[in-house]
Amino acid sequence: MTPENRLLLSLRWLINLTYRGLSRLAFFPFTLLYVLLNAAHKLILLRLGLGLVRVGVVKGAVVSLPRDLMLWFGRIFPRPPGRQFDVCLRLPREAADANLQDVLSVVLMIPRVRSIGLYWDSSSLADDLALLQLKQDRSDPVVSTTLHEEIGSRGSTQFLEFLHADHEEFALPVAASRDGQTLLKRQAGAAHVVCLNVPTELRPLVNAIAGARPDIRFFHFSPELPESPRAANNQSFFGCGFTLQERMALVQAADAYVGSFDELGCTALISGRPVILLGSDAGEQPDRISRGEIAMWLPASMEPAALRNAALQFLSHHFAPGEK
Repeated sequence: MTPENRLLLSLRWLINLTYRGLSRLAFFPFTLLYVLLNAAHKLILLRLGLGLVRVGVVKGAVVSLPRDLMLWFGRIFPRPPGRQFDVCLRLPREAADANLQDVLSVVLMIPRVRSIGLYWDSSSLADDLALLQLKQDRSDPVVSTTLHEEIGSRGSTQFLEFLHADHEEFALPVAASRDGQTLLKRQAGAAHVVCLNVPTELRPLVNAIAGARPDIRFFHFSPELPESPRAANNQSFFGCGFTLQERMALVQAADAYVGSFDELGCTALISGRPVILLGSDAGEQPDRISRGEIAMWLPASMEPAALRNAALQFLSHHFAPGEK
């Protein structure tokens, strides 16, 4: 029998076996087919040297993990543009129940993430990492070392890079974006909308800004102080049960953001909204830091009157009184 005939018989046997197997299943295994196609696609990417993998090792407090992830994605995505990544996250043990849901919410909104792996021990990470790399890269210690980047090292350099960077838009769920726009439209009507998310110690600033701009509707996410009166144009969203993606959708739908440099502040920066950031993330900088007319950081150490005047001046530049 010639080799051609052997190949033909082998193909017929494989087709018949597949047909009999599918007939016994009585359904088409779309999941299996999807897995096989993705495996073939991944193999082609590895062969062509197009597979890109990044490993993020979480260090420090897990309280700010969603924000720190957004900062990390902002660093790795510009290199190279337009390419997708396989992402592996080495998480600390205490992150298992802390804010894992918010971590997944952030990762799933990044269009350039092709796959995501979560790990709590280095051995499992090493086993899976070998499947995402070329064979020569696995044996190259230099390549393996440069894949790992630390997440959570808060510093003025990282803050300034993110503040001045040009960010790629992320993909919020359509339902969350639509609901956020609808809610703000119903609550504010034709008025400008500013989302507030300030630290507790700066809550008097919220009332001062809202009282000085009755033409703007303010919505805040921070806890309310019982002894602090609230202006009529300042509405609380705290305790309303919004998920992280829904809060981010509200920030994205608003006209401006004033508040902490957390995941909501990152959302406002990425979305290109006018932003006033408050806090100590810029290190020992004694004065305000501006990115043109679109973003400003104000140190919490500023006098309350100076904070109020700077914030009102910034808002008046973008939203003149009586203008819509």
